[in-house]
Amino acid sequence: MNSLGGKKQRTEHCDLKNKDMLFDTVKRCQAGDTAAMEHIYNAYKSSLFNLTYRFTRDFSLSEDLLQDIFLKIFTHIKKLRSPEAFNGWLYRIATNTCMSYARKKGKTKEVSLMELGDVDSPENNDNQVRMQLEQAMDALPPKQKIVFQLHDIQGFTNIEIADIMKCSEGTAKSQLFKARIKIRKFLGSK
Repeated sequence: MNSLGGKKQRTEHCDLKNKDMLFDTVKRCQAGDTAAMEHIYNAYKSSLFNLTYRFTRDFSLSEDLLQDIFLKIFTHIKKLRSPEAFNGWLYRIATNTCMSYARKKGKTKEVSLMELGDVDSPENNDNQVRMQLEQAMDALPPKQKIVFQLHDIQGFTNIEIADIMKCSEGTAKSQLFKARIKIRKFLGSK
């Protein structure tokens, strides 16, 4: 369970859970194999779309960002030196794309967690609390928001987040800590 009361949706991707299969698929992508590229797309599109949708709350814009992300991935995959680094590299591209969008727009939005199915929906869930949580997440700076989403919603470890964000593990922990404090403070004031 994550800190939001829902199931962690650890980013595991269909039959690419096997590291050897993932590495082989990445190597084939680097060689220009379009079937391998399609396999990567199908394996990652859902979790990357959820990430973009949480930033935009706009289905059409999220699809555009997703296309930008995959265009960057497949345009630059030959530059990836180690297939073992693929997951971190892919999420770094995705988060950088979302951060660029946030800088351009100046403000990001958070999608309803219920809409994405990240939170179980028993009858006793309080819609007001959920709305306040979304407002608290909306108020986070983009880097804290990304770290919070990667850790508490998608289930990445601090080490994985540090790799994705190209920062130290301590910085990732600090950003997560600050995000949680701000969310608690916001919710406590309501």
